[in-house]
Amino acid sequence: MEKVIFKRAALSAAVVAALVAPGMALAAQDMMSPEYGKSYEAFVNDSKLTGGLFYFQRDRQRIDGDPTAADKEGKYQSNLSHATAQAALNFNSGYAWDTIGLDLGGFGAYDLAVTEKHAVNQENEFSFAGRNWGNNFKDGSPEGGFSLSNAALKLKFLEGALTAKGGYTQLYVPGQIGVNWSYQPGTYRGGQVEGNFGGLYLTYAIADEYKAPWFKETQGFYKSKAWSQADKQGNDTGWGKWNDKQNEIDYIHALAARYTFENGTAVTASFGQSEGYMDSYHFKLAHKFDVLGGLSTSYQFYGSETDDYQVDGRNVNTYDGLAWQQALTAAWNYAQYGFRLEGMWTKAEGAEGNYLPRLTRGYANSQGANEIWWDSRSDWNANNEKAVFFGVTRSLDDLVGAPGWSVGVSGAYGWDIEDGQGKKAANGEDTEWAANFDVSYTVQDGKLKGTLFKLHYTDYNNDITQSGGWTHYPNIFASEKDVKFHIIMPFTIM
Repeated sequence: MEKVIFKRAALSAAVVAALVAPGMALAAQDMMSPEYGKSYEAFVNDSKLTGGLFYFQRDRQRIDGDPTAADKEGKYQSNLSHATAQAALNFNSGYAWDTIGLDLGGFGAYDLAVTEKHAVNQENEFSFAGRNWGNNFKDGSPEGGFSLSNAALKLKFLEGALTAKGGYTQLYVPGQIGVNWSYQPGTYRGGQVEGNFGGLYLTYAIADEYKAPWFKETQGFYKSKAWSQADKQGNDTGWGKWNDKQNEIDYIHALAARYTFENGTAVTASFGQSEGYMDSYHFKLAHKFDVLGGLSTSYQFYGSETDDYQVDGRNVNTYDGLAWQQALTAAWNYAQYGFRLEGMWTKAEGAEGNYLPRLTRGYANSQGANEIWWDSRSDWNANNEKAVFFGVTRSLDDLVGAPGWSVGVSGAYGWDIEDGQGKKAANGEDTEWAANFDVSYTVQDGKLKGTLFKLHYTDYNNDITQSGGWTHYPNIFASEKDVKFHIIMPFTIM
C-alpha cells in the first residue's frame, strides 16, 4: 500500500512541478519592471466567466425494465424516469506574463422529479449517484449537490505552439482518453501537454484518478468492475464487492500524433496504456472530398490487448488476444439536407464479448475517445457484430420562415452478434436495430441567443434477450422506447 501511495504522490508532484516551476522562474526574472505589471494584467483582462442553465427530462421504457417489479412477463416498464436541472459556472483566466493561467469550474445538479428507490434512476447520469464509482448505492435514490469539474493550471510557450495543463481537468487524446458527459464533462486528476507545429499535432496525457460528472469525488482506476465477481467460467460479472484493491491501476497514460496535409488529408495514430492491464492502439485516416457539397470521410481502427487478472481466485481475461473495432464514416450536405452513413465491425473474443475503446473496463471508471456515436441506445459493439447507421437532417428555415429549426431521422442495424466464445444466443437471434427521430430549435437572437431546445426519440429492438438483464450478452439491452428532452441555455458574464 505504501508503494501505491508513493507512486500516486510522485505522479501528482511531477505534474504540478512541471507546470508550476517554469511560470515561477519567469515571474522571478524581473518582478519590478513595467513589462511585468502589464503582462500580469492580461491574466484579468483576458479572463472569461461563462456558464449555463440546463434541463433534461427523460422517460425510458424497457421490456422487463423495472428491477423492483414483481409482474414482468415481457411488458414495457419504466426503466428510467426523471427531470433534472443543472447550473454551471466556469472561469478561464488569461495568461499572466503570456505564460501561466488558471481554469476553474463547477456545477450543481438537482432532480425536479424522479422515481425514488430505483437503482437505475439513482444513476441517471445527470444528478449525483453518490461519492464515486462503486460507492454509490444507499437507498437507491439520486441526490442533488455540487461538484468541482475543473481546477487546473495552464501554461503556454513558443507563442502558443506548446501548451500544458495539470490538476483536476479534462484530458483528450485521440482514440485513447476522453471524458463522460452529462451536460458537464468528467474530470481527471492529471496533466496534458500539446503541441502544434505546422501541420503536426502532438500530445501526451497522464492521470491517476477520475470521476464521471454524476459522481462527486475522483478515485483510482481498476482492472475489475465496480462490483467485481467472477462466475464459474471466469467472466467478471460485475456484481459483488467493490473497490477491489488487488486490481488497482496506478495510472493511465496515452500519446498521439496527427499530421494534416495541405490537401486536407489527416492521419492520426495513438497509443494508450493502463499500468499492468491494457495496451490500446488507434489509427485514423480522414479526407474531405470537394463533391456533394463537401464529402467528409474516415477510416478508424481501435484495438486493445489486456493482461489477465484475478477475481475471487479465478482468472479473468477481458480480451482473448487483440480485440478491435473498425469503422468507415461519410458525411455530406446538399442544400438544406445533411447526411451521415457509417459502418462498424467489431471483434471481441474473451470474457467481455464486446469491445469498448477505453483503458479501464469498469463503467465510468475512465472514458475512452471513440468518435462513433449514433444516439441509438446500443453501443453496437458485440463480438463479431457488423452494424450500419444512416441519418438525414433537414433545416426547416425555408418552410417555417424563421431560422433555427431542424428535424432528423436515422436508423441503425446490427447483425452476426456472438458472445465472447463465438456462440449465438440460445434462441438463435443475432440482430438488433433502432429508429430515431429528432427535432430541435436554436434561438437566433435576443437575450436567449444560443439556447437550444431538442427532442430525441429512439425505438430500440432486439429479440436476443428480453430478460431485463445481461444474462448472455454483457452489453445488450432488452427492447426500449426512449424519449429525451433537452434545454441548454449558455450565458457569458464577462
